[in-house]
Parts: sequence; C-alpha cells; structure tokens
Amino acid sequence: MMKHLLAIVFVGLMSVGAQAQAGSMFSDPKASSVGDAVTVIISENASASNQMSTSTEKSNEMQVASNIPGAGNVLSFVPLHALDSDFSNTFDGSASTSRSARLTARMTVSVIDELPNGDLVLDGVRTLKINGETEAIHLSGSINPALIRSDNTVPSSSISDLNIEYTGKGSMTQGTRPGIFVRLVNWLF
Repeated sequence: MMKHLLAIVFVGLMSVGAQAQAGSMFSDPKASSVGDAVTVIISENASASNQMSTSTEKSNEMQVASNIPGAGNVLSFVPLHALDSDFSNTFDGSASTSRSARLTARMTVSVIDELPNGDLVLDGVRTLKINGETEAIHLSGSINPALIRSDNTVPSSSISDLNIEYTGKGSMTQGTRPGIFVRLVNWLF
C-alpha cells in the first residue's frame, strides 16, 4: 500500500514538473525573452493646433514747397512748384491649423531583441483586408518587462520609442486621395 502511495505521489510530481515546463498554469505567461509574444493595447490620441495673426501699418508723408519765412511762396508764378505726397500701406493676415487623430486597437507583437538594460524590443504588423480595402498597423518600440501586466498585455503609453504606422490601400483610399494635378500644384506651391 505504501509503495502504491509513493508511486502516485511520484507520478503526480513528475506531471506537475512537465506541465510547468510546457507552459501550464504554474508558469509565468508574461513575455520575458526573444521570441515571446506580448499583446499591446493601443489607445493613442493626438491633437495639435496653431494660430497666428499679423498686422502691420506703415505711412509716409512728404511735402516740398518754396516757402520762405516772412516772404511767403516766392515761386507761386511757377506751375506745379510744390509737391505733396502721401503713402500708406496696411496688411492684416491670420492663419490657423488644427489636426487630431485617434487610434484604438489591440494587437499581439513579438519580442525581437533584448537591450543591455533588460528592455524588450517589440515589433509586429497586423493586416486586415475587408471588402477590397487592406489596412495595416505596424508597431515597434521597447518595453521594460516590469511594465508588462500579469495577463501579458501592455498599454501603448508604456512603450518607449513607440512607432505606430497605420496605412490603408484600396478603392476607398484611392477615392480620397487628391488627383495628380492637385498633388503637383501642392508640391510646387
């Protein structure tokens, strides 16, 4: 009876050890080395605005005459002997720009390198094709492993050197792109 009990305990311990090596509930699911995957929760909001105003005014006035104190205008018999000139210039200008962007997504990326300080370098692409439109999100950056949550997720705001590229290709994207003539004029001016 004792032999059977020891055999069951031994088999149970071997089973637990094998499951821990295979990534069972006893192992840490957090990314920690090259080749591991981590899920990034992207929630980025960016907005910028700029406003400028300029106002200038300049005026000049000039008079030329032949007045001598006490004698008056001695050249009054010469036509157009006096010159009066007025010049003024006014400019008012204003400009403003405003831009905002929002990107919300969830994607899993790979750990492709480990930096000397222990940070993990992340890189990954997520591509979706819907109704002839292809949309891709490319994400890269580095993360301190301590910032990875216990469910192996990390918010995009915690990633350093974060680079996110969101691109689209298809008929809808082409339809919103300016024509070649407009792009040429914008490039020239």
